[in-house]
Amino acid sequence: MIARRTIAFLRGIAILTAFLFIGQFLHGLGVPIPGGVLGLIVFYFALSAGVVQLDWVDAASNLLLRNMVLLFVPLTVGLMDMVGLLSRQALAIAASLLVSLAAVVLTTGLLGQWLLPPDNEAAENGGAQPIRTGRESAS
Repeated sequence: MIARRTIAFLRGIAILTAFLFIGQFLHGLGVPIPGGVLGLIVFYFALSAGVVQLDWVDAASNLLLRNMVLLFVPLTVGLMDMVGLLSRQALAIAASLLVSLAAVVLTTGLLGQWLLPPDNEAAENGGAQPIRTGRESAS
């Protein structure tokens, strides 16, 4: 039982690592997207196409997600080491954060308005969307 779970975990780690390497390889070929992001995109399409089964990576991904906080410790320590640089560039960093936040909020709102059709029922309720439970009968 334990050996079977260990093998399933190691298989999941191997699959996730393979997709990371595929993304790094594609980035090395000149694709202007970070390798980790490319690997996730390829992994998504492999899951969608059924090339990779969710059961194969479930144990490994759950472990990584449960311990995600620990994976940010090196980043935090590195930031503490760069306090001088960060304090000298604080205004530029804050400005870029605010501009990018405004861009994301504006883009999300405009895409939402463009992609989602207007709901007459919501307009009558002052913009409030009714809660759909899926139990309503089709009338």
